[in-house]
Amino acid sequence: MQWSEYTTSERLKALRGGMTQEQLAEAAGVSVGVVRKLERGGTASLPSLLSIADSLGTDIAVLLGRQAPRRSMDRDERAALRMVSAATHDAAIGIPAEVEPGTVEELRAVVCRADDAYWGGRYTELGTLLGRLLPEARARFDASGTAEREAAAGVLIDTFQTAGMAANVLGSRDLAYAALTYGRQIAAQGGDDLRGPPPHPARRTR
Repeated sequence: MQWSEYTTSERLKALRGGMTQEQLAEAAGVSVGVVRKLERGGTASLPSLLSIADSLGTDIAVLLGRQAPRRSMDRDERAALRMVSAATHDAAIGIPAEVEPGTVEELRAVVCRADDAYWGGRYTELGTLLGRLLPEARARFDASGTAEREAAAGVLIDTFQTAGMAANVLGSRDLAYAALTYGRQIAAQGGDDLRGPPPHPARRTR
């Protein structure tokens, strides 16, 4: 039976795996009633569906049966993807970091380490790095003066691009496009004319 032939209720139950309805609702920031309604064959608003898909480590096309899941993820990878999702959106709107951010040079070194984790397939480590790197890179960009603004913008752009690649390989294309879009917005703010368009997420494969 093809993935598209299952109902949304059946797909949601399959994607939820070992998560309880309560755990999924908490992770997605929706009520348990929304999850239960979907699993009984009901509908939900688009924002709720997007949040649920993000929390399941996938995107809305998979949840609604437009495409099959790319691969299964273990619990650690699901947690990593949730961390990347939260950090990506928080960094996009400039929610302050909880710690004093590192210098541009220090953060650039962490970007390289995150890239190494990506190419090495160490996605749990990658999620942890990005969960801390994104808010710090945003904080450094926001605090930068004229002299270092372009360099700080470059670090933040690269971090968003790495987050986009991570989201894509973990099956969340919605988040991948969002991360790459955020990077382009920072490029426009920072006057970074040297970077070309970010890589198309669909071209990244494991």
